[in-house]
Amino acid sequence: MSPPRTSVLARVSNGSRSWGRVFRFMQLLAAITMTLAACSPGTSDHVAARTSADAPARPDATETDERALRADTPAPASRLGALDNETLPAGFAAATEPIRFEFPRDHGPHPDFRHEWWYITGHLDAKSGERFGFELTFFRFALAPGDSTAEPVPTGTSAGTARSNSDVHAGPNAAPAPVRSAWRTRQIYMAHFAVTDLDRETFHASERFARGALGLAGAQPAPFRVWLDDWSLESLDPGATSAFNVRLRAADKGYVFDLTLNAQSPVILNGDAGLSRKSSAPGAASYYYSIPRLAVQGTVKRDGQPLEVSGIAWLDREWGSGSLGSDQQGWDWFALQFDDGSALMFYSLRKRDGQRDEHSAGTWLAPDGSTQALSSDDVLIDVNDFWNSPRGGRYPARWRLRAPSLALDVDIQPRLADQELPTDPRYWEGAATIRGTRAGANVAGRAYVELVGYARSER
Repeated sequence: MSPPRTSVLARVSNGSRSWGRVFRFMQLLAAITMTLAACSPGTSDHVAARTSADAPARPDATETDERALRADTPAPASRLGALDNETLPAGFAAATEPIRFEFPRDHGPHPDFRHEWWYITGHLDAKSGERFGFELTFFRFALAPGDSTAEPVPTGTSAGTARSNSDVHAGPNAAPAPVRSAWRTRQIYMAHFAVTDLDRETFHASERFARGALGLAGAQPAPFRVWLDDWSLESLDPGATSAFNVRLRAADKGYVFDLTLNAQSPVILNGDAGLSRKSSAPGAASYYYSIPRLAVQGTVKRDGQPLEVSGIAWLDREWGSGSLGSDQQGWDWFALQFDDGSALMFYSLRKRDGQRDEHSAGTWLAPDGSTQALSSDDVLIDVNDFWNSPRGGRYPARWRLRAPSLALDVDIQPRLADQELPTDPRYWEGAATIRGTRAGANVAGRAYVELVGYARSER
């Protein structure tokens, strides 16, 4: 039986890094759009989004509004429907050739494209000795091309009941004008917040969804800000011309993060001057840049106790409109931050037969700031251990990564075995350590690893 209409509206309103992230994101957004279209439940018990139990019914959430949302919302036949179709969706801009990036503009949203994300991962050390890994990510997804904002509501008019002056004075025989609701939008936002508490050996993750309307969620270029409810990234210097210096705020289940992130490395354009191709399918590309080193300062409150922390973080930014190829099913993504100031990003796209896809790629950042593009042939990865999820699925759990052209040979080991996010679909993303050699010298550092496509249904 379908839930009450206000339940669905409250749930949605309150609530993929290499192009491979489209895989997970499109699965999740397919679930959301199916929820909107069919008025069926769309979030599970672990989700930290607001639900109908937390939010009162809105009188302006009218039946007209619901019909309009259903009309605007695609309804994939399955959660993978959007991924199995390699056709570029009509009406959206496509990533087809290199562009000239402009900052801070490109830190902000790109509404002509179907989807994009802001991805922060990092490592923190408290002065009192506690250690944390963390992830805060924001995703934007357009349900249809066109106007990306909610319809404006005239001043002094309640949301959901606004009509133009010409409608008001049209006379008693005029046909009633359609209701314009401030809830209406073609943009859906999703965010993930995860904390790896290394001293307690625990992992906490939460997920939220919201419409890009009524201030519930959104993104803007100047001054830069992206937010969903009280989770946010926003510029510390609204007048900055290019630097990425932001404040990060997020809180959930006993953890409150209030951090400043300041870029210590340049913007790195991945792929072909920022154009990152993920398959040979038309439009299967994104615009992709990273800032591999962000200095972090701030406070973490754990169960109400404030801890002064510092550390290092990584930003990944992508936007585009395509999806993975039909023969691709997942990926392994590595973000390595070495103690000498160098960094390496590599994503290994995985085919359905388990082999690596030739479009796998990455980027090396040398200590002097120079970069080197890495092809699939440039990086060798051996899996040396596995972890079996109690929720179903077997994940790689330790790796040897070699890049012969860099004389690099390192061991990557998770800092905690269970860093699986119980989202739909589930995926593993967590903190890791690095040890090895480069050109015969010892190297060490920290890493974040993302593993998608390994989860299996519980039996």
